[in-house]
Amino acid sequence: MIYWLHTLSDNLWSPLNALKYIGVRSALAFAVSLLLTIKLGKPLIRKLRAAGVGENASVCDDPAVAAAYAAAHKQGVPTMGGIFWMTAILITMILFCRLDEPLVLIGAVLMVGMGTIGFLDDWIKFKEKGRNGMSRRTKFLASSALAAGVIASYWALGDPVTGYPGIRNLYFPLLKDLFAEPAALGWTGFAIFVAFQAFVILACSHAVNVTDGLDGLAAGSAIPPLIALSAAVYAVGRVDYSAYLSLPYIPGAGEVTVMAAAVLGATFGFLWYNGHPAEVFFGDSGSLPLGAAIAYFAIVAKQEFALPLLAGVFVLEVSTSLLQIYYFKFSGGKRLFLKAPIHHVWQLQNIPEQKIVSRFWIVAAVSAAIGLFFIKVR
Repeated sequence: MIYWLHTLSDNLWSPLNALKYIGVRSALAFAVSLLLTIKLGKPLIRKLRAAGVGENASVCDDPAVAAAYAAAHKQGVPTMGGIFWMTAILITMILFCRLDEPLVLIGAVLMVGMGTIGFLDDWIKFKEKGRNGMSRRTKFLASSALAAGVIASYWALGDPVTGYPGIRNLYFPLLKDLFAEPAALGWTGFAIFVAFQAFVILACSHAVNVTDGLDGLAAGSAIPPLIALSAAVYAVGRVDYSAYLSLPYIPGAGEVTVMAAAVLGATFGFLWYNGHPAEVFFGDSGSLPLGAAIAYFAIVAKQEFALPLLAGVFVLEVSTSLLQIYYFKFSGGKRLFLKAPIHHVWQLQNIPEQKIVSRFWIVAAVSAAIGLFFIKVR
């Protein structure tokens, strides 16, 4: 909305002309989103606490983990913090993004949709005590349908007449001249593309969700990949940078940088309250859209295959969780890890929570830096 003020710069105030620049609006989006999150967070946390919307350690699948949460005084800490986090992002996007850009609108639909699914899951946990949210089947089907619909819309932008021809291709880290063209396979290629990209979104959403367990762990670990992906999205939105990196030029990707800045600012703002000792947790209403946003920025930046490095902590968390589940299932009840996801291993060894979280933040920063290096050396 504010973008359009630059058209009045000649007649009203010439400095408004700066609002047409993506860098300026990204900086403003970051700052406003951060401040809005802090401003909205305090009263909403108070209301959530008064309403009794809090962590219920007794619902945890593992008694030892439940006992550790109770000992760390997490019982009753408000969840559903994703409500004010998401609200700040949407207000900021309305203010600073170009709302006529399809890539921004598609990303907004994805985040709002995932946030709605997460909110309903959190609401069921709150209203029906002892029930662990939606059934896994319902949650999976709803999020899969949303992800597939979003990616189908994204694919539609790749029609040659739209000006987004590179959207339908898949690019590989390190391999400068090699990329896949699913569009060459017709409807089969479309199905493969939608299935793969939907998997990226669902996997990343679930990964952030399982990481949201310790004070500041999910939010802090999301900041390095968000910074890296903001840079990558900005690069493919410029003719010169995209050519230098041997990536396609995607005209609307620059506007997604403003959206990424809003998400980054809100995540910093959320960490204001989520740092140790946590006053609030994301809940599914925040962790699902945060994971979906990270995945979407990777898709727009054509970095789907670099995402495991860019978001290394989340991959580590969800991988150990899935490996534990399937190893337990096929080994007749044996465990591959002491506990999963992996942060529970150190949590149950009485290592101070702040030390565990800070180490994960370091891993997140190093992993994102390596991911950026892989992008650079193409």
